[in-house]
Amino acid sequence: MKKIISLVLLLLLVCAGLLVVPHLTAARPAQTATTTAKRPSKKPAVPKLTRNDLQHSKALTYSSIIYFAVKHSQLQRWQEVSDFKLGWQVEIYPRNGQTKYLVWPDQHIQDSAKNLAPNWFRFKDSQHVLYDSMIVHSFRKDQTKTASLTEIVKQINIDHAAAKVRAMPQRLSVVTHK
Repeated sequence: MKKIISLVLLLLLVCAGLLVVPHLTAARPAQTATTTAKRPSKKPAVPKLTRNDLQHSKALTYSSIIYFAVKHSQLQRWQEVSDFKLGWQVEIYPRNGQTKYLVWPDQHIQDSAKNLAPNWFRFKDSQHVLYDSMIVHSFRKDQTKTASLTEIVKQINIDHAAAKVRAMPQRLSVVTHK
């Protein structure tokens, strides 16, 4: 009788082992070279923007100036050109040695849509940009801000926005008037 009880217990243990072992192996597959978890590779770092980059591309310079105006100038009307999907049109008007750069929202804006005076900027010298923003329905003086190109580049890099600014010239059209 003891032998029968022992045999039944042994059979129960074997059956229980057969039921448990497949669950353990399914939950934890054997580690091989193909199942070893790999760390996701990091995106290649976008190089920081430099003043040298701006000297080699007028479109990149205009893009940097627009980015800074929208994100950091604190001139409210510059928000009118804050749609990075629509892009921008920059109209260049040289006048008596003081060139004005008018900035319109929408890369493909038509003259018929240009009803209100746009925001604009000019270069005070080779190092500084003067932003101008007319106050709508007011006889008050325009709002202005001056920023150096070094300050603009530095802020873009602080914002980690070099890639964004480098992509902006694709949505920028430039019209030069004589």
